[in-house]
Amino acid sequence: MTSRPATSLPLLGWVFLGVLYVATVYVTIVTRVQWGPDTAFHLAWTFRLLGDSEPEAVRRTVEFLADKDGIDCATSSLPWCHAENYQMYFAGDYAATVGPRVMTRLLSAPFVAVFGPWSMVAVSVVAYAAGVACLTVLATRMFGPRWGLLAGALAITPWLAANWAVHANTEALAMAFTTASMLALPLRRRTSWRDVVWFVVLLGLGLFTRQFAVSVTAGTVLAWLFVAVRDRQIKNAWAPFAAAGVAATGVIVWVQGQMTASYAGSFSSYATYENNTGTHGLAEVVASVPATAARIVAGDWNHVRTDLVLTAVMLTALVSLGWRFRSELSALVVGMIGTTLALNLIVNDDSIFRYHTPNYPVYVLAAVALLADLAAGRRPAAATEAPPPGPPPEPPSRVPAAAWVALGIGYLVLALVIRNVNVRKASVGSGPALPDPTVATWPESVTPILVYGAAIALVAWQGSRLWGRWGLLAAALMMVPTVMVPLARPDFLEPFAALAVAAALLALPWQGRAPRAGPWWFGAGVLLATAMDPFAGVVVAGALAAWATRLDRGLSWPRSPRASGGRRAPAPAPRSAERTSPAPRPGNPWAAYPLAGAAAVAVALGVRAASGRDLVGTAAGDPAVVVDWVPAGSDFMLIAVAALVAVVGVRAWRDEPAVPLAFGAAAAALVLSATVDEVTGLRPVTALMPLLALAGAAAVVRPLGRRRRDLTSSPLEDVASRR
Repeated sequence: MTSRPATSLPLLGWVFLGVLYVATVYVTIVTRVQWGPDTAFHLAWTFRLLGDSEPEAVRRTVEFLADKDGIDCATSSLPWCHAENYQMYFAGDYAATVGPRVMTRLLSAPFVAVFGPWSMVAVSVVAYAAGVACLTVLATRMFGPRWGLLAGALAITPWLAANWAVHANTEALAMAFTTASMLALPLRRRTSWRDVVWFVVLLGLGLFTRQFAVSVTAGTVLAWLFVAVRDRQIKNAWAPFAAAGVAATGVIVWVQGQMTASYAGSFSSYATYENNTGTHGLAEVVASVPATAARIVAGDWNHVRTDLVLTAVMLTALVSLGWRFRSELSALVVGMIGTTLALNLIVNDDSIFRYHTPNYPVYVLAAVALLADLAAGRRPAAATEAPPPGPPPEPPSRVPAAAWVALGIGYLVLALVIRNVNVRKASVGSGPALPDPTVATWPESVTPILVYGAAIALVAWQGSRLWGRWGLLAAALMMVPTVMVPLARPDFLEPFAALAVAAALLALPWQGRAPRAGPWWFGAGVLLATAMDPFAGVVVAGALAAWATRLDRGLSWPRSPRASGGRRAPAPAPRSAERTSPAPRPGNPWAAYPLAGAAAVAVALGVRAASGRDLVGTAAGDPAVVVDWVPAGSDFMLIAVAALVAVVGVRAWRDEPAVPLAFGAAAAALVLSATVDEVTGLRPVTALMPLLALAGAAAVVRPLGRRRRDLTSSPLEDVASRR
């Protein structure tokens, strides 16, 4: 159906995604719950499949969940937490819902028999990883390896989606089947009857995992209809998939009804909606749908907005649906979102993004498609996922104006939307962790947000100077981590320190040429940053590491081209070609920067000591050196940036100065963190974000690219270089 995963993304990319996934899964298991009400029913049906009687299966289930976070059956008064109510597990509406989901218990049974009920979590973890891999392959096929890497990372880093990745339920498995079925669709590829067969098989597995998989069928039908209208061609590439999907869905739904008829009676979605909404009759049902839908959307949004990465992805995907209005992918996403919302109406309650988790990779794909269009300067009227007639055009090396505008709008929207940081351990159910309010009242919070936005703009400008259109990735990496959220407080100086650090970075000799008075400029920026946040002094260690990586160029600053005494050096005598001497080795352009930075840090700390202020305190009086690893670990995008630099960035150690800068500063930060007892959360990371963001962009640009010319040259220059 597609190229092999091993060749769709460089090995370093897969290693990065693996490290990121393992790290986030560990943090999620530590800080979230893995068990919920549905877990009890799936586990009881699994025990039943393994040969236990109904009472015994329920007894073992209740005993196992007696002390599990999120359920705690030992103290719960819920009827299904009592073994004597075992009949409700295998008859009635609950059985009608759980019974057809045979894939969960079929895949869980062997592991539960050998390793016990805990292995149900392992099934979800492996299934979610498979879904991420399928998404990465699909995005790489459609937009290239860097966009595939971004798609995989965006599928891992939202904690709200990752919450369901480690949950002993059907969401992760359903997501794997949904994403795998997308590989067979005609998205930037030509298909055959074998792809239709694969699509039907994977769709069927998804329907036997979770009935909400019917959204895949609806999305495929809408994509076919849209292409038929757009291209005036009813028999198009999507027609076989739509027809086969409808036929397979109809057969499977009928089979599932026959499966549950003997123990669940007549299960009516209409009657369930009436019961959940308190309506009676068709007129009341129809009249209540808008209010019910609005309540569900608002409830889910209140959960989504507590996850910065998920908020960014969903808002970008929604914009993509309008921007890329001619795209089959947009029609597919609209059909899946609409069907999921329609099925959610039956429940009459928000799902904490649970019902959308199986579709989330498709939402990520829509968001990445918009970003790829902005980076390439494509117009929305040309947005389509049909197979291109020829080789894809070379993207521009310069950053399109629309990308700059989108970056600024995106940052302001995120700053307005986010109100909470979820870093504390979840205590009940499957929901989000308890929120910690961090944003103060407006308009006092505007100034820090705008200051941090200015720091992002400087980082974006520096990145565009180094890597062209890919330089905006540095701004995105600096913008998305949750570290920006606590900054919207008028008593915090960290945004101003981040701006000073970003300004100081502009003075560095990135391409071997130092700007005029560069060390003085760098020292001034470090002085201001350290005065506001002592943690910012770690930037000097980064400059020292960058100098050390270029010791082969000498130890000192490059000499002046003029000879000593101010006199012009005599012109060298002509030499023969056989006796040419090598040119003198240039000096190390980084030599003066660690000295200037160290002097600036010493002055800043000396002034603080002379004024009687704590050397590790901020203006608000809180210690500012040590990072609290609980909130830092709960910020999956921060983990992603660190893993990207550590895993992929090492390949660019000599080529990109941003990498040793980040390594040196992070090493100094770790040393400081081991020497002070107080902790402050994510605030100290702010000074590191410009360095980490540039290093993350360098890791994507250099090791994951074929060669540097591909990233910066124009198409004409590229053709000329091949002659």
